[in-house]
Amino acid sequence: MRNIFSKTKINFLTYFIFLSFLLTGYIKNILLIFLIVFVHELGHILFLKCFRYKIVKVEFFPFGGLTTTEKLINSPINKDLIIYSGGILFQTLLYFVFHFLYHQGRILENTFLIFTFYNKSILFFNLLPIRPLDGGEIFLLFLQKFFPYVKTLKMANYISILFLFLFILYNVKSNLNAMIVISFLLYKIIDFYRKREYFKNKFLLERYLYTIPYKKIEHNEQQNIELLKKETLHFFKVQDKYQHEREVLREKFDIHSYF
Repeated sequence: MRNIFSKTKINFLTYFIFLSFLLTGYIKNILLIFLIVFVHELGHILFLKCFRYKIVKVEFFPFGGLTTTEKLINSPINKDLIIYSGGILFQTLLYFVFHFLYHQGRILENTFLIFTFYNKSILFFNLLPIRPLDGGEIFLLFLQKFFPYVKTLKMANYISILFLFLFILYNVKSNLNAMIVISFLLYKIIDFYRKREYFKNKFLLERYLYTIPYKKIEHNEQQNIELLKKETLHFFKVQDKYQHEREVLREKFDIHSYF
């Protein structure tokens, strides 16, 4: 756990928001928000550790956290679903803890009501299908069960833009905190779009370099590596014969094939 703390960073926006809460006397509010965000991120970290994925960095923002890992894009979808659901699960458990403490008379009604408001707000916010929120990543994983990986990146980006637009409309009279959140989400959507080729090539390179367990086999009539799906081994038709996807990927990645 000490190793995790050494990789933890608090974003400068978080300090700014915390300071604004402290100066206006909302000390209890900011402490409860930080507790919720911390427990939420702890849920992700716990399952990452359970699946033995290496954690690179944990960064806390005013509205949540981002945990960066070194796991493969081609990692099992069900494992990723559990990891992204970990924060939601831990927030739900935290609610029951506060509910128990409140009915035991251990915390004041005002504290419980403030906690409930922020816990629900952060929970529902994270469920929005906007990347990199948990809802956006879960939606992307759902798409990857049925569609080629490259296509899911485009679909998830369009859905993120749509729901960000709806989020902006809902917060049309937004305060400073909402504007910071909107700016961050817009930046991440643009960043994902710019890095689409990187994600595509990383996905393909992993399938060429590593032995990945597949659940399904699919035969494609056309030789197009953009048809590759997660958890599916592909064979492409080449001159009336079906060729293993790794043979097709070799033409893209193996430098010796050019000499």
